[in-house]
Amino acid sequence: MTTTTPRTTTTTVPRGRGWAPPSRSFRGVRGVGAASSSAAAIGKVLDIARDTNRGVDAGPGDRERVERAVDEAVAAAAAATTTRNDARASHGRWRLAYTTEKETLWLLGKGSDVAAYQTIDNDRGTLVNEVIFGGDGNPVIFRVDATTEIADATRVNFKFSSASLTLANGWRIPIPPVGAGWFDNVYVVDGIRVSRDSRGDTLVCERA
Repeated sequence: MTTTTPRTTTTTVPRGRGWAPPSRSFRGVRGVGAASSSAAAIGKVLDIARDTNRGVDAGPGDRERVERAVDEAVAAAAAATTTRNDARASHGRWRLAYTTEKETLWLLGKGSDVAAYQTIDNDRGTLVNEVIFGGDGNPVIFRVDATTEIADATRVNFKFSSASLTLANGWRIPIPPVGAGWFDNVYVVDGIRVSRDSRGDTLVCERA
């Protein structure tokens, strides 16, 4: 969940070239095995996310294990299917499960009842990040809005357009928005989405 000015990074998933499976039946077995491997790798990511409070308590070793598991999941998912359009598959509302984004981690660490969501509307070209403090009654909500543009099958460009802090009494405090960049939806399977962005951060979400 990006909230500030981006820095640049690029992630490349290797793909084999010059080889094709000899039969349709063999390709099906390979796809099932790859899908199983992908699910197992994402399971590792979600386990670490839970153990580290969505990354708030993650150390360097935890973050390294998450990145390795994400790489495994992405490679296995690519082997399991030949049709991908992850940019559009990201449409909808998502609950944050894990992030390396330091500003979001700082907010998540401010209480025991804090949740973060990202809502993407590909038709309208909008993205909303929300960090909600206190789920019951009158929560305090930090919100950042952005405009988006789908660049290709996985990449989404964004530019922040507004930000605000809404207090429990309903009073809304506008905050100047800062930042623009992109994120790649590297994995969108079975209600789990993993993104890597232009700042070099990793975001893992579950469909809300």
